[in-house]
Formats: sequence, C-alpha cells, structure tokens
Amino acid sequence: MKANATAAQRLMPQNIDDWPKLVGSDNPRPQPSENVNDELRHQVDAYNQRIGTISTRDTRTVIEAVRRAHFENDHSAYGSATCVILSGPPLSGKTHAALTCAFSETRDIWGRLGRAPDDPKFDRSIPWIYVEVPKQARELSLLKAIWTFIGLPPLPPRATASDYLEALRKLAPAIGLRGVIIDDSHGIGERQNEHSRLLADILKSIITGLPATIVLIGTGFDESGVLRGSAGDQVRLRSARWIDVGKWPPPSQRSIGDWELLGHSLSERLVLPRATATVRLTTRGAVHALHEGSCGRPGLAVEWAKRAASYAVWHDTDLDVAALEATHAGTPLGDAS
Repeated sequence: MKANATAAQRLMPQNIDDWPKLVGSDNPRPQPSENVNDELRHQVDAYNQRIGTISTRDTRTVIEAVRRAHFENDHSAYGSATCVILSGPPLSGKTHAALTCAFSETRDIWGRLGRAPDDPKFDRSIPWIYVEVPKQARELSLLKAIWTFIGLPPLPPRATASDYLEALRKLAPAIGLRGVIIDDSHGIGERQNEHSRLLADILKSIITGLPATIVLIGTGFDESGVLRGSAGDQVRLRSARWIDVGKWPPPSQRSIGDWELLGHSLSERLVLPRATATVRLTTRGAVHALHEGSCGRPGLAVEWAKRAASYAVWHDTDLDVAALEATHAGTPLGDAS
C-alpha cells in the first residue's frame, strides 16, 4: 500500500476558506500502538504532514517585528506607515515565519470574537490576508489578488488602482484587517519595465494607504527593481525591520544553537505509529545531517524531516539519520511492504 492511499484536500493560505483549519488546532495527535495497521500508518503520516508551524528564532523575530510595526502604525501621528521585509533564498523559511505570525494573531483575535469568524450575520473576520505576486503581474494584479482573497466580486472593468485602494481602505475596519502578507514580492521589479514601475508605485500605495501592516517576502531584494527608484526608496525607508531569514550559524559542539533547537522541536512534534519506535532528530549526527543536507535552509530541513517521517512510518523504522539519508534529494518512498 502506498503512503498516499487516501487523498486529502490540500490547505492553501491563499484561500480564506482554508484559514479556520490552518489557524486552528484540528490535527489530533495519533496514539502509537503495538498493533500497527495501514489505517494507523495513514493517520500518523497525515498528522506529521500537517503539524503546522514550528517555532524558531526566525518566527520569534518576525512576530516581534510585526508587533512593533503594528504599534507604530496604530500610533502614527501623521499617517505614515511601517512595513516588514523578509529576505532570504528559497526554502529558508520566510513564508513559514510570516504565516506563523499571521496564524498566531488570527487565532487570538478569533478566540475573542465569541462567534464563528464567518458567521453570516456579521462581516467576515479577516485579520490577515496572504497573496502571492502573480507571474507576469500587471498594474492591477496585486490589488485584484487582495480583493479576491477577501471573497468579493471584482469591481467594474474600468476600475482603477485608486478605486481598489479606496474600496479596500473602507472595507478594512469592517473585516478587522491587521496585516497583509505579499509573497514573492521580488517579482514586482524583475522585468524592469513600465509595468514593474507601476506595480512598485502601487505597492508603495498599499503600504501607505491600507490601515494594516504589510509584510513583504522575497528573494534577492537587493537585485530586484521593487526597491529601486523613488517608490522603491520609500518602501525601503518604511521598513520597520529588514530580516534575513534562515541565516543560522552551523551546529556547534560546544553550545545548543538554532539547528539543535530545530531538531528538538521536530522530535517533539513528529510521531511514529509503533510504540517502540523512536524519533531521534536531536542527535549530533541528525542535527548535522539536517543542516548539511538542506544547505543550511531551515524551511527545506523541515520539509525533509517530514518526508523522512513518512518513510519511517511506512517502512516501520525509527526516524533518525538513516531515515534522513534514505529520503535525501527526494528519494521516493515507494511501497510500504
């Protein structure tokens, strides 16, 4: 039987309807047993793949930066706006850190509502919006993506950027908007043409015009045109914090650092179906393997550990260095036989 025997709906942060499950804790931890069958294996495998966000130094840094940006934006005397920029290579954990912050704040807000966030008798509660900059983005692409996330029908075909911004500005208090995550923001300035310049201007208008904290996520911001020119200069100057995500020092033999703490968190969260099986991602060998095999990228290390957990589940082994080595570089799981 294959590990993916039962297909499950993939939860997407771009879809507001998925946020209650992403934000909530509806992922009960399975209990290991001595009598392991495929049903239990599937439950454990599914649980491990959906363990959600993991606290790291980067997530804590982002949460603190967003809190500070919220404070400055809420108490600005002249309507100035502060944003947060997360920069780093692919799979360094940028999106994970931003969503950890957004999910945590959304969970707190929804917990104080006293009602379901999508209760039809009230305006839907949408504390955070998550969008990705579309490929080949044009002038209104980003604004339309934000508008679509909220779940509203498009404005008339002749609507301008100013029309969308004004509508979003009026809507924000009703939905309780606190922040907007714009992923792949570096793509705004990749083409260095008139569309890119217009998008950069719109991005600046979003940061200054919406009553929310904007979090920009991207790779190679220094080379991207999004932070060049007059509009780019203003975006850069309005950054409350420029955070280089995933720049952790390598594991040390003398102290417990970020990679050791990541191994500890993964060992606490990941589960195996057999009661006698163990998760050993805190050993020096496992910690060094996670660091070296992921090229020092925490986001990739987490995904690799989950893939190794799936291997251990279906091959009835411990989750250790051997399981990591068996699944490095996308080695297929194959049949569990």
